[in-house]
Amino acid sequence: MSYAELVCRSHFSFLRGASHPEELVAAAARRGLSALALTDQDGLYGVVKAHLAAKEHGVKLLLGAELTLEDGPPVVVYARDAGGYANLCRLVSHSRMTHPKGEAGLPWRKLAEHASGLLALLPGPAPLEAVAPLAEAFPGAFHVGLSRSLSAGDAVREARADALARALGVPLVVHNDVHTHHRERQPLQDVLTAIRHGVTVDQAGTRLFPNAERTLKSPGEMARLFADRPEALARTVELASRCEASLDALHYHFPEEDLPEGRTADTHLRALTEAGLRTRYPAGIPPEVTRQIEHELRLIAALEFAGYFLALWDIVMFARGRGILCQG
Repeated sequence: MSYAELVCRSHFSFLRGASHPEELVAAAARRGLSALALTDQDGLYGVVKAHLAAKEHGVKLLLGAELTLEDGPPVVVYARDAGGYANLCRLVSHSRMTHPKGEAGLPWRKLAEHASGLLALLPGPAPLEAVAPLAEAFPGAFHVGLSRSLSAGDAVREARADALARALGVPLVVHNDVHTHHRERQPLQDVLTAIRHGVTVDQAGTRLFPNAERTLKSPGEMARLFADRPEALARTVELASRCEASLDALHYHFPEEDLPEGRTADTHLRALTEAGLRTRYPAGIPPEVTRQIEHELRLIAALEFAGYFLALWDIVMFARGRGILCQG
């Protein structure tokens, strides 16, 4: 039986996830998962580490995030392609930049405006009136999630999720609401939860998970857990198959409209470098420095990295112009 985990938090979901991205990916490989989605809260902080680990272990990685909505329930979104990843980045940036540090939130209409190239999953049941507009914004790309934590309330939540999926006419898809890569990590997750609430573990009570079930499980474990819902289990793989976004396919391009007329990124970087050399060496540029600069500029041009250095130059000039200490 194949299975793809679609809701998974790393320690980049601050004080919630208790495992490193690399640990989650390695555990997914050991347990034979067909794919793993990293869906940290309102951020993509862990995707580079997860991407490198996924390449090492041969695991398909889905790029996603759980987005906090100001006027709706949290929604997990996945990038289908490069355009979807760009939209996801825009959404995360807007969410963070419009709130104080440590907070995030989006109006559902903002999410709807950037739904192109994205798939969406409601991780748990919510009122129909709050979810219906979201489902409409993702035609053919919206799913209702179902998890079983083997704790009180499972049956009620499942009935609500089932009814919601039928009312919306969208697929029901299982997940395990992963917070750890191994059950043995649950005590640490308990400590993180206690810190988040500002209490001791002994005082945390029902704010702690009742067990260690929110861990990364194998396809066999998930098949046994959802033996009565094989179609919802199979949809995890189907959803994962629709997501082809990968960091390997991404390449930054410095915006050409910001360049002086008649210059490319490479020629503009050369002009700035030459001006800097004249300032640094007013009595004349040493030959060995000239040779080193030529070597580095050729390498930067071959790798198409000029835009990166121009972006850094913009940041440094901005900081210096306002008396802000900076280093690079």
